[in-house]
Amino acid sequence: MDTAALAAELARLRQRDSEFVIFGAHTHLYRSLPQDEAEIATVEAELAVGFPADYRDFLRQVGAGAGPYYGLLDMAGLREWAEDLRPAEDFPLTRADAHRVHQEWLDHDDGWFKGIDAGRELPGCVAISEQGCSGFTMLVTTGELAGSLWDMDEYGWAPAVPAASGLSRAKWIDLGPTPTFTAWYDAWLTESLKCLTP
Repeated sequence: MDTAALAAELARLRQRDSEFVIFGAHTHLYRSLPQDEAEIATVEAELAVGFPADYRDFLRQVGAGAGPYYGLLDMAGLREWAEDLRPAEDFPLTRADAHRVHQEWLDHDDGWFKGIDAGRELPGCVAISEQGCSGFTMLVTTGELAGSLWDMDEYGWAPAVPAASGLSRAKWIDLGPTPTFTAWYDAWLTESLKCLTP
C-alpha cells in the first residue's frame, strides 16, 4: 500500500470514528500535520541517519499526529526522544533475534509476552509513537534491521505488532519479524476499521 492509499484509509477511519473510540484517538483526534521536507532533512542530519522512504513520504504527505496508539511523533517529539538513544550508532539486535522473538510471539497464546530484555535505551533507533504505560514503537535506523519497527516496553523489545484498537481481542495481523512502517500503519487502519464495522 502506498502513502496515498494510507491517507485515503485514514480519512475513512477519521469519518467512521467520530466519537474517538479507537485507543489513543482522543489524544490525536485523527489530526495530521504534514512535516516540512527541510525539517525532516534537518532532523536526519542532526541525528546522522536517513529515514526509510515510506516513513519519510508519509510524514511529508500525511504527517505526524494521527496514528497507532497516541499517534505519530512530529519532528520535535522525535528529536526529544532521540537525545538519549544515539540513533547513528549500531542497533545491537540482529535478524536472528527478530526471527526468534517473532516465533516466540507466534507460539505465545495468553498473558503478557516478554520480548528481549535489552534495557530501555538501545542505540540505532528512534521513537516514532508513544504507546502509553512506558511503551514506544521504535524505528531502527542502522544495521541489518534498519527500517524495521520494534515495540519497546517494560517487558522488553520485540518486532512491532499492530496497535490494539481497544475494542477487539481478535488475533492480530502478523507483520512478520521485520515489520515496515507502511505494514504497521496499514495494519492499524485495517484493524481499527474492522472494529468499527457493525
